[in-house]
This record gives sequence, C-alpha cells and structure tokens, in this order.
Amino acid sequence: MPITLPPISRRKLLNRSICAGAALLVQRYSRAAQAPTVDPHRVVLLSDTHVSQNIFGEWHGANMYDNLHETCDQVLRLDQRPTATIINGDCAVVEGLPGDYAALLELLNPLRIAGIPIHLAMGNHDDRGNFWRALPADDCRVRTLADQQVLLLEMPRANWIILDSLVQSNWTPGLLGAAQLKWLAKTLDDRAAKPAIVMVHHNPFSAPTWAASEETAAVARIQEAVEPRNLGLLDTQSLLDILLPRKQVKALFYGHIHAWHVDKLQGMHMINLPSTAYVFNPIQPSAWVDARVGERGMSLELRCLNPHHRWHGAKYELEWRAA
Repeated sequence: MPITLPPISRRKLLNRSICAGAALLVQRYSRAAQAPTVDPHRVVLLSDTHVSQNIFGEWHGANMYDNLHETCDQVLRLDQRPTATIINGDCAVVEGLPGDYAALLELLNPLRIAGIPIHLAMGNHDDRGNFWRALPADDCRVRTLADQQVLLLEMPRANWIILDSLVQSNWTPGLLGAAQLKWLAKTLDDRAAKPAIVMVHHNPFSAPTWAASEETAAVARIQEAVEPRNLGLLDTQSLLDILLPRKQVKALFYGHIHAWHVDKLQGMHMINLPSTAYVFNPIQPSAWVDARVGERGMSLELRCLNPHHRWHGAKYELEWRAA
C-alpha cells in the first residue's frame, strides 16, 4: 500500500525526535490538536510536493520546503479538520533520497499531531525503498502487492483507491502493470454498489486518447510541448478500459504535470491536481485542493498558496455519473 502516516501524539514525537526544535514544533501546533471537529467527508489533496533535503533549494523560482510548510499551515487553519490528507506522488525532488524524506516527514508532523492521517502515493521522483526505510517501524504497513504500493480507503460516501505508477526513480513515464490492473478491477468489482474515486500520479495520455472537449485538447497540446505523450502513463488505455465501464467509478485524479484542470470523459470526472512545489506554466498556481464528498457528487475548492492568485478559492461542483 502507499505509505501511510497515522496520527502521532506530541509525547511520541518528542520521544522519537532528536531535533532540538521538536518541543517548539509541538508548542507551535498544539492549537491544531484542539480543532473543533473532524469532517468525515473532507479530504485534503496534494500532489508533486518535491521536497528536497536542501531546505533552501529552489526549482523554477520556488522553494519547495517553504511551500509545503505553508500548505500545512493552511490546512491546519481550516474550520474543520479533514478526515485524511493524500499526497499523490512525487513527494521528493528528483530521485527520492533519504534526506528528502526526512525533510518531508518533518514538515508533515504538524498534521499528524493534529490527528490527520496522511497517505502518500509514489511518483517518478520517489524511491520506495528509501521512503520505507525513512519511516519508524510503527508507521509501516503490510503491502497488498509485492512490488507496488496500492491502497483502498473505505470512507462513508466513497471508496478512494490510490494506485502506484512508479517504474523507477527519476524515470519519467509511469506504468501500472498487469498485476496492479487486475487488483484494481477486482477491488472495484467487489464494491460495485459504492462510488469509487481513483488516484494515480501519472497523467493519462492526452488528446486524442481521452480528450473530452476541444478545451481539453487545446490544454493537452500545450502540455505535450512540455511533457510529451510518452512521458505520461504508458498503460492509460488499459486503465480506462477498467474505469469507464464500471459506472461506480466517478472520478480519476492525477498529477505529474503540475497543472490544475477539471474535465470529464464519458461522465467520469478527470481532475489534474496542481503542484504545491513549483509550476511549469506561470498561469498555473502552486496549490492544493480541499475536497468534500457528498451523496451524489463532490465539491472541490482550489487553495492557492498565493491568496491573490485569480484562481484562489475557485469552487467546482462535480455531479456523479449514473450507476
């Protein structure tokens, strides 16, 4: 399964930490542990955090460490705590070094102190082995598949399924593979009566493979100038062959190309999550997504790290396709 970081007590953090600033961190975020309530239908969605062991390092004019720090601060200021946070891959900056994950875990500790579990998927800049070794033993979980990390989160109104498209660290294309696709199909078939939301790091191949509108095709052509088709998810069609006929699948979230975009394909929502780290196109924001699952759909709110960005606070109401 993807790496899961359960909530952690302040005492436990102090006991396991060798950082002189641990007590200060606990004090700073103690207010979060006193947040009024938890919304069981609210999930915070992040992607492409690209944290580096060099906390002062910048890429494309952005400091990834500072950006994730600000993201966590914004999440902690929500009026109600989310039931979970999901990071959809590319947690580390380039090749998933142990130091990258040490910095990432430090940044995520305030969310864990606040009682928010965190689920982390793998992207092409991650390293499964280094990440697992960076975790304390009590944070590890049994893997469902031998060589990949997949996860089923059964929440009250929808099942969230997180896939693993990492082939090898710092190799750009992604691949799910036959074993994972078989697991996905069975997992969906065993739970056909409940809405399903699927997440994968790599973007589906763009137009004409899944383009649902001329607007999407235009966006895809721009994306391909930066990220050629063969650098996305290599087995896109095999994935869509599983998702599209199964009407309980209501949405597919992906990341990888650092762009925010919302579209539909045969009634299934296709959502490209933004990056918290940096952007390739200056029109795009560094951002995260506040998601709430309803009885018949999902509401999304884009939360830009720059509150003056013209897309900050934009809201989207996604209606589920008929079963």
